Amino acid sequence: MLQELNNFIENLKRNQNLTNYDEASTKQAVILPILHLLGWNTHDVDEVKPEYQVEDGKVDYSLRLNESNEVFIEAKGARESLEKHEEQLLDYAFRQGVELASLTNGITWSIYLPTKKGDWKTRKFYTIDIIQQQSGDASQKFIDLLSKDNVQSGDALQNAESIYKGRLKKVKIEETLPQAWTKIVDDPDPLLVDLVAETTEKLCGFKPEIEDVKQFLEHHREQFVQTPKVTPLPSPPTSRALSRGRQTRKAGRVSLQELVNAGLVRDGQTLHFYHTRPFTQEQATIIASSSKLRYNRDGEIYSISQLATILLKKHGFKHDDHPVAGPLYWKTYDGKLLNDLNEKIRTQRGDRK
Repeated sequence: MLQELNNFIENLKRNQNLTNYDEASTKQAVILPILHLLGWNTHDVDEVKPEYQVEDGKVDYSLRLNESNEVFIEAKGARESLEKHEEQLLDYAFRQGVELASLTNGITWSIYLPTKKGDWKTRKFYTIDIIQQQSGDASQKFIDLLSKDNVQSGDALQNAESIYKGRLKKVKIEETLPQAWTKIVDDPDPLLVDLVAETTEKLCGFKPEIEDVKQFLEHHREQFVQTPKVTPLPSPPTSRALSRGRQTRKAGRVSLQELVNAGLVRDGQTLHFYHTRPFTQEQATIIASSSKLRYNRDGEIYSISQLATILLKKHGFKHDDHPVAGPLYWKTYDGKLLNDLNEKIRTQRGDRK
């Protein structure tokens, strides 16, 4: 099964027309063949049931065993964004008690645990991308999560649960680390203060007073802490500034939390990568609390600039590791560039350009 699926995905990667398929072509040329290779009898409408009726709507495919719905699959055309269809699919699956579901445009397969707690974005625990991922990796994940044998034995659900719990743990740690660091800097542990003082003495021969170390940590707090905090009052203006009139601030960094607070974006909103043209398949989710993005293809969390650099290199626009201005490369689905939204915040703050 693994080798056959791997070969099929390799052929899909070489298909120049794949990204132009409409929904019907995607179903026929991609989705049904993959389900067949995963052991499902695509000729048996009682096992792979098309247009399955769910109260006031339909799901494209219900994978069934012993007359029981095991997996819901919703299909879209290759060019279509999946985000706007997620909530409906999960609502259908939740109401039917279906514990595994996938939303796919043939290229990207978002996989969910619909009956879990939390919003629908939280319940998406993995994404398979048959173009961007290694064929062997994508094939193995298809088998782990959607093969008939694993669904029938319960292993698919166990594999899904394991990934889901691991991801929740990672996300929680990523979100909490900045808070922990904030607490350390705001109320430094004596061991940390002593360590800084002793290291300073080793470097220059003079040991600073404990209060000097604490003042240093507080003074440089914004350099150490990534989590957003209430904007401090500006420093008292110098005599030169007073002579100029209104005091302005140097243009500073804008956090994603500030954009959320201003109503310009939403926490959990999906952005897509942009460079000369939109890359709608390269999606990332906003994590406002840490001002970072979760890359939807691998579930990993990156800074805005770090992920932009990775994707610029991936698509051949960049060949070095020099940092870039990340907000220049991310757009909302209504076409707003993150950098332009940042400028709105800077204007409101009165930052100097």
